[in-house]
Amino acid sequence: MRSLEDWVKREVLKALLRIKRSEWWSLTKLSEEANTPVEVVKNVLMDIADFVTVKDDTISITEYGKVKIAILCLNLGADPSYISRYLDWREFEEFTAKIVDAYGYTVYKNYRFKSVNRRWEIDVLAIKKPVLLCLNCKHFLKQRWASLRKAALEELERAEALRQALPRLRLEPKPSEGWKILPALVTLITPKSKVYDKIPIVRITELGNFLEDLTLYTDSLRFLQV
Repeated sequence: MRSLEDWVKREVLKALLRIKRSEWWSLTKLSEEANTPVEVVKNVLMDIADFVTVKDDTISITEYGKVKIAILCLNLGADPSYISRYLDWREFEEFTAKIVDAYGYTVYKNYRFKSVNRRWEIDVLAIKKPVLLCLNCKHFLKQRWASLRKAALEELERAEALRQALPRLRLEPKPSEGWKILPALVTLITPKSKVYDKIPIVRITELGNFLEDLTLYTDSLRFLQV
């Protein structure tokens, strides 16, 4: 059970997530948004001094501070879908990468490579023996099912291109024979179906459970053999 102190800190951090890029809030506004006394808000800000800029009793978020605040919120039990709602698409990719990293994967963000006579890019490439995850992050609050189906097939195409390029790519750990590649989508919304053509479509709220149980899906998902 979380302490009252953790609960209060979480509410302040959740309010901080609502500060837009290049926007400044007064301490009073932050206090009101978090429903927390100003002095308590100041104490929380001292704990996260590297993530915020405080000037003349006003606050803004540093360049990468919002993602770090999002991770703190997650650790304090905040709903991942609430957190993601206040991240832009770049921050959503970073947030996804941080979650995957926490499960022991080596993470490459916006990984670019050449294969099949063209250039490719994977939002989040995650490696943990014997699996490579090719994750396409879909941040939209509204997403047509037809668009998700198309995105799933496109990620399968990227995964196949990655498989062909693997022998000449410099990745650590280095994948070898017996490894598997799995394309997947990570979404902000709840998809109509969690799988399309054996390609998983994982809501951000369920990403941790998906990673924990990944070995259970070997026969039911579209793993590509290396």
